[in-house]
Amino acid sequence: MTNRINLYESAALREVTGAVIRPGGLALTERALEVCKLSAGARVLDVGCGSGVTVMHLRQCHELKAVGLDLCWPLLREGRHQAGPTPLIQGRAQALPLGDGGQAAIFCECVLSLLAAPEIALAEWHRVLVLGGFLAITDLYTRSGPTKTPSAAPSRCCIAGAVDRKTLLQRIVAAGFEVLLFEDHTPLLKQLAAQLVWTHGSLESFWAKTGTICGAFESPKPGYYLLVAEKCEAKSDFRHRPLPPGNRCNRETPWMS
Repeated sequence: MTNRINLYESAALREVTGAVIRPGGLALTERALEVCKLSAGARVLDVGCGSGVTVMHLRQCHELKAVGLDLCWPLLREGRHQAGPTPLIQGRAQALPLGDGGQAAIFCECVLSLLAAPEIALAEWHRVLVLGGFLAITDLYTRSGPTKTPSAAPSRCCIAGAVDRKTLLQRIVAAGFEVLLFEDHTPLLKQLAAQLVWTHGSLESFWAKTGTICGAFESPKPGYYLLVAEKCEAKSDFRHRPLPPGNRCNRETPWMS
């Protein structure tokens, strides 16, 4: 039986990204905070926190009451060892160990496309947010056509669960959110790819070192986005919301720090 290998746990990736483990590091976290305008002391949840780098950043640099949640115990253990009292808990994104309506914001960076049931996760995040609370997501999306998945996939890869922009927005709106911002940040993904090639010689060499088959996915031009949405209504009403019109959620110009 083949063990499942998680790309985000591989030393080959973290050699390039550091402990943040995503394109752009904390730059898009800061961009999301510009949109959300959270007050000091606001309760914030980082879903898929890894070793807690973002949680520490939110607490130390923005005075937010941030808590991190991740299913991967080795990463949580690493974070607890390095960050001391930083609150990091083990749990599933689709079943949060939190009460209703207690969080001012949820950050979910490079996680949604890894989930087998994203609609369930979105409903759960809607549940724990206050009315008017913010959902900030960064992740991969497909810019043309579906992703072709290999028949045997022992690893969990972001691109395997990536969807196109229209499908993504439909899911967000159907879960009871209003999309405030959608920005394409594909240059950050390209920058990461270039750094991987520089460090490991080629992308093929990088994939071989990770022990995953993510590179075998036939993705039609993967892109990278930042989305910020606001909880706007009760869960019982969300299925009837239309897609937001106009350019409100169609800002395609990359933001760079």
